[in-house]
Parts: sequence; structure tokens; C-alpha cells
Amino acid sequence: MENGITSVTMPAASRERLKVLVVDDHRYFRESLVSFLREFPGVSIAGTAGNGKEAVEMAERLHPSLVIMDIQMPEMDGLEACEEIRKALPGIRIVLYTMHSPETYGDAALKRADRFVSKDRLFEELPGIVEAEVDR
Repeated sequence: MENGITSVTMPAASRERLKVLVVDDHRYFRESLVSFLREFPGVSIAGTAGNGKEAVEMAERLHPSLVIMDIQMPEMDGLEACEEIRKALPGIRIVLYTMHSPETYGDAALKRADRFVSKDRLFEELPGIVEAEVDR
């Protein structure tokens, strides 16, 4: 204690280590995803975006560790946004998802993102994805 002021350092386990940017053009789905992610220890929501253009701008401004993004969106789709984010922030991790069959976007998504998940399996697969990212 110096000059009556104490400094408290939080234990490493309680600090938020994974900053996530959630991107989906459907507000209610985006809000559900954010609520789901807030339940994981070590995860904080850096921000949300409703289209690919916003995602690129927010990623460049907020520097999240992980972007979880829908592919099919207005203004700029998730594949193009993924490319733009990678150019600006090469170390960022990106998970793309879509409600369409994996065959529709699978190869294109996997060439750009770290993971590709079917939207109907996203909530089932996110715990494993998040755990692996928090432990990185």
C-alpha cells in the first residue's frame, strides 16, 4: 500500500482471456449467441456486428481474439469479411457458420477461416471451440 491506495490484481483464472466479436445479420440470433457465450469463463464479448462491412470495421478497431460470423449477410458476406479481416489482422481466429449445407460453402469457408460450422450445430460445437481458444 502506497499513499493509502491499494492495488488488487485479479488471479489469472478469473481474467477474461478471449475477446469475441459476434457477427450475424439476424439480431435475435446474434443476441442469443452473445448470451450463450457470456456463460463461458474467460470469455468477453468485444462487440457485435450486423453485416460483414461492420465486422471488418469493428475487428480493426477492437482487435478481438476470435470472430464468430455468419456467411450469408447483406453489404458484405462473411467470406469477403473474413478475407478483409485476415489482411488487417493476420493472427485473428475466425469461425464461419451458415444455415446452408456444408457443401455450399465448405471449401471456400475452410480456405479463409479456422473453422466452419453448420448453423444448426453451432451451439453444440461452440463449447469445444471456445474451450480450445481460451486454452491457447
